[in-house]
Amino acid sequence: MSITKFLEDAQQEDSLKVAYRECWNRLMSAIEQLQYRDLEQLANPFLVKSLPSYRKAKRKVVFVGQETNGWDSFKITLETFKNKDEEIRRENVIDYLQWMYEDLRYHRKYDHMPFWKGMRRLYQAISPGDGDDGFLHSELVRIDYANKRPPQEIESLLQREYNILPWELSALSPEVVVFLTGPDYDDRLRETFHRVGGAGKSLSFELVNDFNAIAMSRIVHPILPYHTYRTYHPNYSLHYNEQSIFNPIEVFLRELFKK
Repeated sequence: MSITKFLEDAQQEDSLKVAYRECWNRLMSAIEQLQYRDLEQLANPFLVKSLPSYRKAKRKVVFVGQETNGWDSFKITLETFKNKDEEIRRENVIDYLQWMYEDLRYHRKYDHMPFWKGMRRLYQAISPGDGDDGFLHSELVRIDYANKRPPQEIESLLQREYNILPWELSALSPEVVVFLTGPDYDDRLRETFHRVGGAGKSLSFELVNDFNAIAMSRIVHPILPYHTYRTYHPNYSLHYNEQSIFNPIEVFLRELFKK
């Protein structure tokens, strides 16, 4: 039993590493197409690490945000780990970025922010009894630009060449995925899963209970689990509309996963 679980956990982390390695050359090719001034504005790609709390949770839950809000300079990271052997640099950068993720989650220094407050509350609604830190979170737009969403042309290039999220979710095998991206990112969501998992299998949105489609939708795609939802970012739903939007969604999820 313990050996089987150990091997499963090791395989999950290996699968993540493989995904990040496989997409590295395409990311570097995209970076080379940018102007130097644009490269200076780019944050590091957001990479996830499969943490023990996630691996041991009763229910595997992954949240997906919009984009990072500053994640250190990608230019400096590339320069710091520069090596004649590109594979060595790739491995060092991946290790460093996964370490950044683990460090962020361990220190919990952003728990006061609506995004983290909202995410932890929704996790407790989905998976009661697992504490408030047994989930993983990722980002839809992997690289921010000057601490904001990149300009459209740059975002399209980077997301097309570094479309890592589907690989990531496949490696992590969550039972529940919640996109905290709001309706303004729906086009990017569609593009992310376009032609992934079989020709002609496009992503679609389904109504959920009495919620309007903008507030809460179930996302349907062959590579996503049945329980995949898109709702507002907590900066909007929790910070500004807790009673009218966030609380009903929280109650819905709690009731849904009591079954």
